[in-house]
Amino acid sequence: MYSYKTIVVGTDGSDTSLVAVRHAASMARVYDAALVLVCAYHGTTHTLLNSPNRDISALPVVSESRAEEYLTDAKVIAEEEGVTNIKLEARAATAVNALMHAVDDNDADALVIGNKGMNTITGRVFGNIPTEIARRAKVDVVLVNTQETRA
Repeated sequence: MYSYKTIVVGTDGSDTSLVAVRHAASMARVYDAALVLVCAYHGTTHTLLNSPNRDISALPVVSESRAEEYLTDAKVIAEEEGVTNIKLEARAATAVNALMHAVDDNDADALVIGNKGMNTITGRVFGNIPTEIARRAKVDVVLVNTQETRA
């Protein structure tokens, strides 16, 4: 049976991202894998509106302190799922870059993300995080349907 050793999952504090966190935590428990929780934050002093990058999927939107809060909330969910090997990473980067670097830095073999933004007109026109992750990832990507309620 194939087994994962390290699973990375991102959170932005939203309810949908926490669905992905719970899914990743469940996987980590089943595979007895390490779980790396990642939250990107806006680490520069200029405003997001002045960003030279117009790709909205690339813009981090939270402060470092807020990112730490989101990670703490996500850790509680992971612990509820029975995961004990949990690492928290707040990264000053875009969401996509934060996740890609977390995968590399932690030698992860799986990346779990929610599907938020994939089915919106804005996401289709300007880009979205799940699509960009799937395009760039060199590890298995698990795309969680965060819109459906599950038992």
